[in-house]
Amino acid sequence: MTTRSRGSTSRRPTLASGILLGLIGLLAGCDGQRISAEYQRRTPADSAEQVMFNGRTIITANGVRRGEVSGDTVGTYEAVTRFHFRRLTVQFSTALGRPLALMTAPEGEYSLVNGTVVTRGPVVIVSDTARRRVITQAVRYDVLPNQLASDSTFTATAGARTLSGVGFTADPGLFNIKCLKDCTGSLGR
Repeated sequence: MTTRSRGSTSRRPTLASGILLGLIGLLAGCDGQRISAEYQRRTPADSAEQVMFNGRTIITANGVRRGEVSGDTVGTYEAVTRFHFRRLTVQFSTALGRPLALMTAPEGEYSLVNGTVVTRGPVVIVSDTARRRVITQAVRYDVLPNQLASDSTFTATAGARTLSGVGFTADPGLFNIKCLKDCTGSLGR
């Protein structure tokens, strides 16, 4: 056992200073997190509040049924107000329940708070009544105005006629498709 007098100038590193030096070294070695200006909500599948298989929910606006969204895997987030779908399918319908169109995508999210369905990946929308088809990379469906919108390149077909461009708006039945930019072709009436 060794004893030190009060006037001793021994410089032994304490535990606290060792931890502090270790943290400074760790932080100096970090590159820092880069945050994109365009924040995209990507939630890991293991942080879902619930996970359902072959799940589905009804899309409504002011008590009126707009359709049904389903997927082979569904994760719920934010107190069951946001749903993330894998292999998403949206069956749009009239207020009376008649089918209007079918939209499919590899993944998408339905937000009850925002009243939107946002899809990613190759998206295909096929009309049951207008015999039209739209293929694009991303679509946003706003439930309240009952409108589809995209800012991606798209191709719409009706029989032998085609319309292509960058960005469009349309009703879920694809009766009226409005091209926003670099439009070529026409679907006719």
